[in-house]
Amino acid sequence: MLRRLFKGRKAANHPEPTAAAPAGVPSVSKQVVQAPLLRLPAAEAAIEIRAIADVDKLIDLALQARAELRAAVLAHPLLRQGSGLVALEKRSRDKDKSLNRHARTHLDRYKALLRDANAGRTRAEELAAALARSHPTADDHAARDRQHQLHQRLTVAVDAYQALRREIADFGELLPDLQTLRPNPNDLLPLEDPAAPVEQEHPAEPLRPEPDAVTAEDRGPDLFEPLLPELQALDQALSSDRPLATMAAAHQALAERWLAAAAGPPASAEQQALFERVSQRFQQLSAAVARLAAADLPPLTAAAPVAADAVDDTDPTRWRALDERRRLATRLEKLRRSLDWPEWAKPTAEYVRLLESQAVLRDELSQAQALVDGAVQRLEADVTALAEAIDAGSLSNARQLLIQARARHDALPQAAIQTLGKRLGQQAARLAELRDWQTFATAPKREALVQAMEALAEAPLAPPDQAGRIKQLRAEWQALGPVTQAADGRLADRFNGLAAKAFDSCRAYFAEQAELRRANLAERSSICDQLEHYLEHAEWRHPDVRAAENIMRTARDAWRSFVPVDRSQGKVVEQRFETLQGQLHDRIKAEWDRNVAAKETIVAEAQGLHDADLLVEGKVSAAKNLQQRWRAVGATPRRHDQRLWQAFREACDAVFALREQARHQADNATVALELRCRELLDEFDAMLQQLDPVSAAEGQLREFRNAAAEIDDLPQNQRRDLAARRTDLINRYRNLLDTKATAVHQQQLLGFKHWDEAVTLAEAAGSTAADAAAGADSGPVPAQVQQARAACAGGPVPAEALRRLTVKAELVAGRESPASDEQLRLQVQVERLQAGLAGRDAAEEPQALAQQWCELGPKDAAVAPLRERFFSALTARG
Repeated sequence: MLRRLFKGRKAANHPEPTAAAPAGVPSVSKQVVQAPLLRLPAAEAAIEIRAIADVDKLIDLALQARAELRAAVLAHPLLRQGSGLVALEKRSRDKDKSLNRHARTHLDRYKALLRDANAGRTRAEELAAALARSHPTADDHAARDRQHQLHQRLTVAVDAYQALRREIADFGELLPDLQTLRPNPNDLLPLEDPAAPVEQEHPAEPLRPEPDAVTAEDRGPDLFEPLLPELQALDQALSSDRPLATMAAAHQALAERWLAAAAGPPASAEQQALFERVSQRFQQLSAAVARLAAADLPPLTAAAPVAADAVDDTDPTRWRALDERRRLATRLEKLRRSLDWPEWAKPTAEYVRLLESQAVLRDELSQAQALVDGAVQRLEADVTALAEAIDAGSLSNARQLLIQARARHDALPQAAIQTLGKRLGQQAARLAELRDWQTFATAPKREALVQAMEALAEAPLAPPDQAGRIKQLRAEWQALGPVTQAADGRLADRFNGLAAKAFDSCRAYFAEQAELRRANLAERSSICDQLEHYLEHAEWRHPDVRAAENIMRTARDAWRSFVPVDRSQGKVVEQRFETLQGQLHDRIKAEWDRNVAAKETIVAEAQGLHDADLLVEGKVSAAKNLQQRWRAVGATPRRHDQRLWQAFREACDAVFALREQARHQADNATVALELRCRELLDEFDAMLQQLDPVSAAEGQLREFRNAAAEIDDLPQNQRRDLAARRTDLINRYRNLLDTKATAVHQQQLLGFKHWDEAVTLAEAAGSTAADAAAGADSGPVPAQVQQARAACAGGPVPAEALRRLTVKAELVAGRESPASDEQLRLQVQVERLQAGLAGRDAAEEPQALAQQWCELGPKDAAVAPLRERFFSALTARG
């Protein structure tokens, strides 16, 4: 609304009209352009006018056409566009007042629509951005309420803009469509508690209420219902004679409770309508009471009654008192209208006194008018008798009648005797003509003045010069003295007629100037009314200072554009305007002072952060919070704002410099750590290249992993390659450990084989089994195996047992057995299968099989091939 407060009179900058025809309009033929459109019938002329595609030709027709034809011209699409209206306003200026007024009216409407549409678009985009930034959670009820409010405001803003867009399309202006900004109600979180269970009749098809349809369960308790009886009682009290002061407190309390309830679910349309109606009636009555209290009611004393036969027509004091009563009546009527007292409200004692005063004045003026009418009739009788005396040549009687008539004429109100005054003057001139025959010498001069006035009427000057010349000629005519002859009277009539004709060219100019002054005064008064309304209704507890500054500047600019105005009335309005501007400036300055103090506090806190006992990150976080607080502070004067901003920025930069210093130190530490990790990996890689698998140890790998754990402290982009290289080195070392385990296992099996060969040779040499086992190189063979072999007695072990053990080793190793042992291999496989089904563990590991082989004895040299097969299978398996 505030953007419509002040409207300028200057036309906007529009491009010059083009000659292009609108879509759907046929081109103009040469015959149509040359046709005398002004003489065609209205229906035919309208068809021809529709085909014209030249703005200048249409304007020429509008300036010359009659009323019905002009309407058809003005309905042309080219003259409804903004560019066409600009051209029409320029061309019709000082040529056709009604046509110019038509163009100005439509131009003002066009510019107002365009301005409101641009403002509405900005508002809708701001609300859409705010709605897009809102991401309330299910537990944040306040945020959900705000999201719903933003949704409702955006919907209203888009609807208002679309309505303006449709209106301005009639002027040939196509604005962007904002339907894409219209919010989707399904994106909103519900206002009710999301944790509450919802019963549905058809779970497969959940109900989806319309966005505007809010059920009683959704709304919760109706906070507005208890306020309705109080609103209705206040509405009835407004029509009573209760003092407004007592109702003001009740209205204020109700308004505050209503606003508090508005924080929850919105009121219904009926409830909101009742609240707005009561508030509007209260504001209307309050404004009327305030205007009545500020009004200066003039004291009224009743006039003394005067009988009709006691009236002296020649006493001017009586009629001056009557004029004063009339002026007082007019003043009271203007005062009553300015109060705009509501018809539904009971009048107060002061207003009743005003109405009673008006009634008394009406009665007095009615009685006085009857006296004036009687005096006028007597004056008219005197003028008639004077004319008859002049016609009869009775000069003495005529002089007496003239004196008596002039005495009545001069005493009576001039507004009541204008026609009689002219007749009296004419008869006085006739009398002077009879008395002063020497005045015939003035006739040639009067003739010259008549001719000069005639020339002025035929060839008028510019309106101001024309009026001055007419005034000069009239002064010269009056200087010749009164008209005393009939011929001079005829010259006077001719002179006056020519003067009136000469003044016709000025009449429109002066009327327009008077209208312009009245319009400018009305616009200035409107600016004052809007300023006063803004001062009274703006939310000064939390004011929008920038909007107030804009209004103050816009009001001043608009005020200067509305010139000229009447001097006397303009001074009164100007004094009111300066008073209102001063009040608005005081309001703004108070807010400036608060904002300057808030920013000075923020600057002081920012300056203390550098030496505060906080970590660097804590200082940076505090500086960012201060920046948020700075942005939340309202407007300040430019000089103060620049000074404070410079100090605040320097303090914040000092804090952020600490962060940069800390980051630099951290970067140096990271570089050193990276270099140390690379050196560790290079050393371990060089060691791996020279390390023998047998020398590998699990402890060495553990030490490397502990030392290389620092790689995880590096940033990700620096850690990635080093971590991959660390993993590769660890895998390589594990491979060495696995190779070492296989070699040790193979060495153990070979130890079993060599031991068995040595013991077998000893047994073949005739030693006892115990001696042979004891004399052999024990090597890695366990003691229990040696003891079991030494305990063997009797002849050599059967070859069948050794073959069975050899086939078993080949099965375990996955090797093929000789064809001669296929049957034995099948038996061994069955035994292994049965043992597995029975859940008996079979010792099939190479170490266990080797122990079983060595435990069997004594052996002879014939088992050497079997031994070779047996241990060959084990080493391949192990």
